[in-house]
This record gives sequence, structure tokens and C-alpha cells, in this order.
Amino acid sequence: MSEITELLRAVQAGDHASLDAVFERVYAELRTLAAARLASQPGESTLSATALVHESYLKLSDASQLSLTDRKHFFACAARAMRQILVDRARARGADKRGGGMEPLTLSHAEGIDADTPEVLDLDVALNQLDEIDGALRELVELRVFAGLTLQQVADTSGRSLRSVNRDWQRARALLLAQMD
Repeated sequence: MSEITELLRAVQAGDHASLDAVFERVYAELRTLAAARLASQPGESTLSATALVHESYLKLSDASQLSLTDRKHFFACAARAMRQILVDRARARGADKRGGGMEPLTLSHAEGIDADTPEVLDLDVALNQLDEIDGALRELVELRVFAGLTLQQVADTSGRSLRSVNRDWQRARALLLAQMD
């Protein structure tokens, strides 16, 4: 059993300081992954990788019902937390662009105008649809896109073969592309 898994079991037993120890052990890896995610986000210049990791930590440490079981589950939850943070920020930026709290003015003659939607929001909608089809594929996409894990890292953390992970990745990409078109 890995050290991370042992610490996560201690968290389940009530030792909340062990969650801090988990983050200390994987902080550099999470920061590298967060930097890669932010580099791929268009227009996201106000959030640093450090801030994204810290916000993810706060989100995970605040979830009292969260029962992290092993390294794979931890990274899956961290990826989901990063996704939620980026989606929330994209929505807030979109709201600010469109007047924020101002009362909307409807223009019936402007039906053909398409408002620009940030890509992360489109991906979030597609991931929610993918979750309805296959939750494991959604988790794989989150690990790849939001946690930045390679297929080999996903295979290692999940205990599956690289070939089966690659096959699932191809299927998930095809489903996402179909949904986003």
C-alpha cells in the first residue's frame, strides 16, 4: 500500500492533518498539472497555478463527506475540483462580459446573434452529457484534461493496462467531439 493511500485512510479514520500531509507529498505534481491546465485555457491570466492548487485544496478539505480511498481517487477528485474552479471562473467572466448584475434587455430582432461562450463551458456541458453515458469515461477525460495525467499515468494509477485506457480515451474523445459539434 502506498504512503498516499495510508494517509488517506488516516483521513477517513478522522485524522484531518493527514490530508495536509497528502497535499504536501503531491503539491509539486499538482502545481505542475495546474500550470499545464492554465496554459491551455484561453484568456485565463489572473489565476496562477499555485492559486488553482490552493483553491482545489480548500474545496477538497471543505468536503466533509468526501471519502478519498487511494491515489487514483485523490487525483480524480483534485481534477474535478480544478474543473469546477475553472468552470466557475469562466461563468463569472461570461457574466461580467454580459453585464453582470444589470437587468438584461431583450432584443427580439437579434435572435441570430450567437454570444461567445468560453471553451471550458462547452467542455463542461459535454462532460456532463458524457457522465450520463459513462461515468468512467468522464473521469478519464477529467484526469487527462484537468489533472494533465498521461495515458500511462492514468493506467498506473487505475491499475489497468495502457491498451484499455487508450481504447477508452479514443472512445471518450469520439463521444465528446460528437457532443461538441
